[in-house]
Amino acid sequence: MTALGVGFVLHPDGDYLAICRQIIEEEADFFEVSPETLWRVDGAGNLVASPWVEVFDEFKRRSEKPFVAHGLGLSPGTATDDAREQQRLARWLTRIREDHARFGFLWYTEHLGWVNAEGQMAVLPLPLPPTDESVHVVASRLALLKPIVPTVGFENQVSYFAFGDVREEPAFWNRICAAGDCRLLLDLHNAYTVCLNFGVPLDEYLGAIDLDRVIEIHLSGGSESEPGWLPSRRVMRLDTHDGPVPEEVWRAFEWVRPRCPNLAGVVVERLNGTMSPDDALLVRAEVRRAREIFSRR
Repeated sequence: MTALGVGFVLHPDGDYLAICRQIIEEEADFFEVSPETLWRVDGAGNLVASPWVEVFDEFKRRSEKPFVAHGLGLSPGTATDDAREQQRLARWLTRIREDHARFGFLWYTEHLGWVNAEGQMAVLPLPLPPTDESVHVVASRLALLKPIVPTVGFENQVSYFAFGDVREEPAFWNRICAAGDCRLLLDLHNAYTVCLNFGVPLDEYLGAIDLDRVIEIHLSGGSESEPGWLPSRRVMRLDTHDGPVPEEVWRAFEWVRPRCPNLAGVVVERLNGTMSPDDALLVRAEVRRAREIFSRR
């Protein structure tokens, strides 16, 4: 995979696109989209393209920059032995196929975990136990994407509870990558958040990952929870994508960059609805800082 450089997320939000216009037009080497944000449900219950598909198609035509996809709801940890899930998955894959035909995604990554089970939807991906069964389910599910987009991977998730020792998570990801010949989208703020909340050294956590599998890196910021949320009044780190990239995450990026021989791109993430014009100046500086680190060999 050819190294693309530093990408930027396109959210279907007019205010966000206007605030980030200079970053999009002058800084981004490629664009990342979440296909599900470009869909709507019609009267018959079918997934159809929203008007945003045309907007982003125009971005692609005018910029001539590549697109990659980062899915939100394929739910790779969900088994496909339920008839309702098979129907939902078939609709999902049909829409992804149509979007790929339009945008030509260079790779497709999904959030590890599950969001759908027996007709119930979770708001955020929930964690999986690091078992052989989970490895098989995720690898099999991601394999369904390969006939559409040949290069497929998953993002290490952030969660606030775990099945067992979180130190086992990198080995779990390595097993999935090997079983399904998958790539890894390494979200460094997710890793930082998990390590901070569970008291695990970040360098130990990252050092256990098969970094040869990393195709993309995400950089983002977050916030702290309110003390009143928990009876213990414990403050947790949250992956909210609403603030600057912490220096600990930048240091982690500097450490992993030369150890990721197949890294094709890095994306600085910021959630729409959390930015002002002043914030855009900060994010633009972060994009440039990411490019400087990415360019090191």
